Amino acid sequence: MREDALSLYGFADRSELEIFGLLISVTGVGPKSALGVLSHLTVDQIADAVTSEDDAPFRRVSGIGPKTAKLIVLQLAGKVHPVGTPSKPVSSGPVDVVDQVTAALVGLGWSEKVAAEAAAQTAADATEAERASVAPLLRRTLALLGPARV
Repeated sequence: MREDALSLYGFADRSELEIFGLLISVTGVGPKSALGVLSHLTVDQIADAVTSEDDAPFRRVSGIGPKTAKLIVLQLAGKVHPVGTPSKPVSSGPVDVVDQVTAALVGLGWSEKVAAEAAAQTAADATEAERASVAPLLRRTLALLGPARV
């Protein structure tokens, strides 16, 4: 919460939420950059990079420069530990985008069946660029569902 905005962020599990909180505590890293890191790296990859003091994975994230990448590694040292369990790899295929839109709609209160049908219908009608990203596909699906179908 800020005085000019109220933002809501969702995470797949508690470890992503904790990493997000740690990332935004780093000087120069805001919510947008922290979400960028989480979309490109798994929690385990972040923990491995921090424990091995390797800032290269962070530099590959859009919006994170070399100085900020070094700050992330330095400020998170000792706070992040590798879990040791394999995480699912981050992929950006169209099926995953539809699944993410469906999960977002379920989180907003629609039933899973209605959400899945609407997301699939929207993906079929959407452009390739819209199918490649969650935000535009979610916007189109919300417009399709409208406010009265909760």
